[in-house]
Amino acid sequence: MPNSKPRKKKNSRPHHKGSRSGNPAVRRAKEEASRAQDLARSEWSWGADPFTGFPEEEIDQEAMERAKVDAEPVIAELVAAGMPVAWLEDELCRRLGRALTAQDALQATRWASGQTLAFDQGTYSPDLLLGAFSENIALEAVRAVSGVDDPDEQQSRWRLLVAVARIVPYPDAGIPIGAVEDVRGSVVGFPDASMVTTPNGPAMWCQDVYGTRFGITAPFSAPEGPDRWYLWDIDTCSGEPHTVGAGYFPTSAHAFTAWQEVVGPDAAAQARLCPVSDADLADRILPLAGELPLGGESESQYAEFHRCRRLAQELRTAELRRDITGAEPKQPGREVADDSWTAEFANWRAKYRPGQKAVPGDFPQDGEPFTDDEAYRELSFIWLSDELPQLAHACSPHRIALVSRSIGDLYDTDTADVLRRLLPDLAAWLADRAALSADAADRVRACSERAARSGADLTEHAADLPARIRE
Repeated sequence: MPNSKPRKKKNSRPHHKGSRSGNPAVRRAKEEASRAQDLARSEWSWGADPFTGFPEEEIDQEAMERAKVDAEPVIAELVAAGMPVAWLEDELCRRLGRALTAQDALQATRWASGQTLAFDQGTYSPDLLLGAFSENIALEAVRAVSGVDDPDEQQSRWRLLVAVARIVPYPDAGIPIGAVEDVRGSVVGFPDASMVTTPNGPAMWCQDVYGTRFGITAPFSAPEGPDRWYLWDIDTCSGEPHTVGAGYFPTSAHAFTAWQEVVGPDAAAQARLCPVSDADLADRILPLAGELPLGGESESQYAEFHRCRRLAQELRTAELRRDITGAEPKQPGREVADDSWTAEFANWRAKYRPGQKAVPGDFPQDGEPFTDDEAYRELSFIWLSDELPQLAHACSPHRIALVSRSIGDLYDTDTADVLRRLLPDLAAWLADRAALSADAADRVRACSERAARSGADLTEHAADLPARIRE
C-alpha cells in the first residue's frame, strides 16, 4: 500500500476564495463610521489656512510620484476639453481604467522578462492613482479660483473638481468634497453642478437561473440632466462577492438588458428585474471600499473600480434602503450550519446512492482513518461560505469548477480524488433541491462530471475571478 501524503496541504488557501473575509456587519460598520467621521470634520479652512496637500502617510513615494506623473497630462486634457461634469466624470473613470490597464501590461512584460525588482518598484494601486488625481485636481482648482484670471479655466477646473468629488469613495472623498464646498462658498457665479450621489429611488435586482449571479441597479442623481441608473454585475460563485461589471445606464430597463446580454441567454432566461427582496444579501454582495484588485481586471472593470464602490456606499447608507423591505436589514449570522448541510447531503447519498461509499476501501490510510463522514465535512468546508450563508444551496457550472480547482489547491492527490468524485452527486442533489430547469440542471451535471476527473480542463468555467463568465 503506498504511503499517503498529508491530507491537507499546509498554508493553502482555496483558489476560489478572494481577499474579502471577516464579519460583513463589522466591515460595514467601520465603513459607515469612517464616512460619518469624515463628513463631521472640516479638512479645509479656505480663508485662513489654504490647503497644501494630503497629510503625510506611509506610502510608497516612488509609486505616488509615478502616479502623479501619469495623472498630470490626463488632467490637463480634461481641463482643456471644457465639457460638462457628467462627461468629465465618465471620461475620468475611463482614463483611470486606461492607466491601470497600461500599468498591468507593463508589469506583465517586465515579469515575463525576469525583471522582478522592476515589477515591484514604483507600482501604484488603484487607490494611489485616484489619490494622485484627487490631490492634483483639488490643489489646481483652489489655485485657479484664487489666482487665475481666465474664467474659462476656472470653470473647467471647477467642473473637474466636482467630477472627482462624485467618484472618490469615503473617507477619501472628504478632500474633493471639502474643496468643492469651500470654492462654492467663496466664489459667486459658479454653476451649481451637483456632487450629490445619493440614490433617489429604491434599488432593483435580478438573479440568474442558478442563483449565483446578481444584477443590482438603482437611480442616482446626475450633476446635470436626467438621473441615471447604476448597475452592479456581481458574481458570487467563489463564495465571496466580486463585482465583475458596473456602469451607468439611462434607465433600469437598459441596465437589465445589458446584464442579460453579458450573463448569457441560458443563465438569464428566467431572470426578472424586481424590487430587492433580501436587503441583507444585497448589502453583503455590494462592493466595499478598500478592496484590492484580484488580478486580471479588464480596462472597463478598472474604469469603474472606484465609482462602483462610492455608489455602493451611498446605496448602503441612504434612508431609501430601508424601503427595500419595509424593515431594517437582518443581523448577519450563520444561517446554514455545516452539520445540517453535511447531514442533508449524506442522507441524499444514502437514499439515491445506496451502498456506494464516498471513500474507497483501498484509500491509503495512516494515522486517523479518512471516513465518509469526514469526506462530507471536507466538502462542506470547501463549499460553504461564511460571507454568503444564504447561498449554501446555490449551484452553477462556474461554482462547481472553482470548487474543483480549490480541492486541488488544498488536498493531496488521494484526498482530492475522493472529494472530486463526490461533485456529480453534489450537483445532482443541489440541482434537485433548487428545482433547476432541466436545461440548467443538465449543464450543472455535465460540468460536475468533467470536474470529477483530475486534470480536467475547466478553463471555460473557471477563469480568473474577475472574469465575466457566460453560463
